Amino acid sequence: MTESTAQPARSHYVLSPAPWLGGCSDIGLRHSTNQDAMSLAVREAPTPTAVVAVSDGVTTAPGAEDASRLAAEAAAHRLVELLDRGEPPATALHHAFDDANSAVVHDREYPSACTLVAAVVYEASIVVGSVGDSRAYWFGDDGTVRQLSTDDSMAQARILLGMTREEAERSIQAHAITRWLGRDSTDWAPGIVELTPDGGGWLLLCSDGLWNYASSPEELAGVFAEHAASATSPAEGAEALAAWANAQGGRDNITVVLVRITR
Repeated sequence: MTESTAQPARSHYVLSPAPWLGGCSDIGLRHSTNQDAMSLAVREAPTPTAVVAVSDGVTTAPGAEDASRLAAEAAAHRLVELLDRGEPPATALHHAFDDANSAVVHDREYPSACTLVAAVVYEASIVVGSVGDSRAYWFGDDGTVRQLSTDDSMAQARILLGMTREEAERSIQAHAITRWLGRDSTDWAPGIVELTPDGGGWLLLCSDGLWNYASSPEELAGVFAEHAASATSPAEGAEALAAWANAQGGRDNITVVLVRITR
């Protein structure tokens, strides 16, 4: 596979290793550094296969900017290695998250932490793994809208206890994450979801700098339809969504990756 990793100038960068895959990471309007990162890889033959990793450094943890970069790069690199060996994607994701956690833990002398969502697209299937609150969505051409990942957050815990999404996301410490990669983490095994779509559509991975402004899958699908669906490339669509998030206030770093899937 051909890998694309975060560029040295991280205030705004775009990766596009194939015409059907692209991403954008942007510093936003309120932060002095970009603590998000992404890493992409693609193989065109014999079967088109993509690897995507998006990570968001925990702002309160020192070294968050490095943590996200290390996690995204380590996860993507390990996925490429294992998929090339024929490892099943779900198993490969577990090993990739182990490597990502180790990269974050062992790089610095002081605590650092981050989220991670990663996906493997192969043949007709999508396999997603996640820890934290960076998300993966499926927007099908048939109108199907689905959030594939489940947040590890206080808001999600309250939703499971019966709060509405709106109430939970307005509650105290709603965005505090309950699982993460890095120091003091005791559980970084990814939640795994597999999807075999009936038809074509879009896989979207993002940090909360995007979904904070359109939290429900239906809301974000509407934003995607208005601002990105007609873009000339996935990379251009990802940039359009980052620009939209900045237009809403840009209070956090924003990372968006789009993968076009055809059947």
